Amino acid sequence: MRRLIGIGNPDRGDDAAGWEVAGRVTSWDVSRLTAGSLSLIDLWQDDDEVIIVDAMKSGAPVGTVVRIDAICDRLPHGAFSSTHAFGPAAVVELARTMARLPRSLIVYGIEAGQVEHGTPMTAAVATAVDQLALELQDA
Repeated sequence: MRRLIGIGNPDRGDDAAGWEVAGRVTSWDVSRLTAGSLSLIDLWQDDDEVIIVDAMKSGAPVGTVVRIDAICDRLPHGAFSSTHAFGPAAVVELARTMARLPRSLIVYGIEAGQVEHGTPMTAAVATAVDQLALELQDA
């Protein structure tokens, strides 16, 4: 089965990026989470192909989209963060050590600018969300 997991907080500006992408894609089984957590491992347990979309802070220009094959490459720990104990990078690495990764795991990071509570999504991130949602819808 194919699953798209959008992570983000719809009330925190650019942090809503993953949440918004997941809300626009209808060709996959979709889950929307407000935080990356250990529940990701249970969520994808029956899936062969998984895509995670989340906001990131790596220092790249706001709206930059990065694609990481998490089966082959490790996620940068500082780029994907969470307000909870485990962000997506930590969860993926834990799942790797437990041999509980799906067959295919792609993580898309959308570089965030403003993530303060109550702020709107920036134009650059909104454009990236639109483009990535279209790409994944057709995949």
